[in-house]
Order: sequence, then C-alpha cells, then structure tokens
Amino acid sequence: MSKKNPELLELRKRVGVVAMPVELLSQLACNLNNARAARDKNIVRILERLLDLEKVEASKIERQLNELNRDLRRYRFRPRVAPWYDANWHAIRWVVHWYSGRPGRKALATFGALDLIVDLAQAGHLSRLRRCNHCRKWLYAKVQQRVFCSQKCQQKNYTQTEAFKAHRREYMNRRYREQFPPRGSRKED
Repeated sequence: MSKKNPELLELRKRVGVVAMPVELLSQLACNLNNARAARDKNIVRILERLLDLEKVEASKIERQLNELNRDLRRYRFRPRVAPWYDANWHAIRWVVHWYSGRPGRKALATFGALDLIVDLAQAGHLSRLRRCNHCRKWLYAKVQQRVFCSQKCQQKNYTQTEAFKAHRREYMNRRYREQFPPRGSRKED
C-alpha cells in the first residue's frame, strides 16, 4: 500500500490514523509480555531495536540499521487472506495469516506480530508501543502521555517518590501525636 501511494501514507502519519483495532494492539502487547519461545523473544528484540532507532543520532544510525535489517532477513513469509465471519456468516473483515515460505507450514503468530509492528512503524505510531515505567510490561498507549500499564503501577510508582514519602512521614507523625499525646499535655478528668 505504501509503495503504491506514498501520499496516503503521509496523510495517515499526519492525521494519526492506525487502521487496526485497539484490542488487536492490546493483544500484541500481551503477546510481547508473554514471550517465552526464542522466536517470540526475537520479535521483542526487533521491536526494542526499532524503538531505540528513534532515539539515535543520524550519524550513528547506519550500524544499528544494518543489524536490524540482518535480523529481519530471516523472516520470509507469504500472506494468506481469509474472511472473518459474523454470527450470520457474512464476511465483516478480512484477516491475513502469515505462513513461512515453505508449503504445508501452519500459520505463525510471530509473523502477525511482526506485521503489526511494521504497520505501527509505517503509521508513525511505533513509539506508542512501550514498556510500563514501573513494571516494564509492554503496553499500547492509546493516549500519547500514557506511561503506565495500569493505575496500580502508577500509584506504586508515586508512592516511591521522595515527595510522597515526605508527605506520608508528616501525616504519620501528626496522626501519632494526636493518638498518643505527650503525658504532660493530657487533660485531667
């Protein structure tokens, strides 16, 4: 699509459109978090390299780009299109299953993840796929400012700041003084 119509790709980047459901992106983040097999860990490593490329200076990018392209060379696959049916057996959308280059092989989830990552990179939204600042789990940030995977991680991160610790110390000291006043200041009955 991008080779046939580069203007459409530039429009997608400017408008900020990602043509995939957020549930699918959340599932991708879940798959990245549960990467146990070597092929899944390779996808995570490729994603981390892509994200690192956005932070590298232009003069130092060539070596890292060559290493990334060398890793991507091992993935040779072909798409197979299949309909996604609703309850009445009407095709509501088309999905692509990725197969290895060899005939007779089953669909590989790895290629689907790699395809989503490439689509995000083309749309200019790869940086929204990031790690939580607290627990380091992968997440897809629907909002650009989101840096935590959950409210629980956000609160745990805040409780570890010096500002919170000072506030908590002051609160606990005040509460202790109210509950256990000094002996000389107690009211006599």
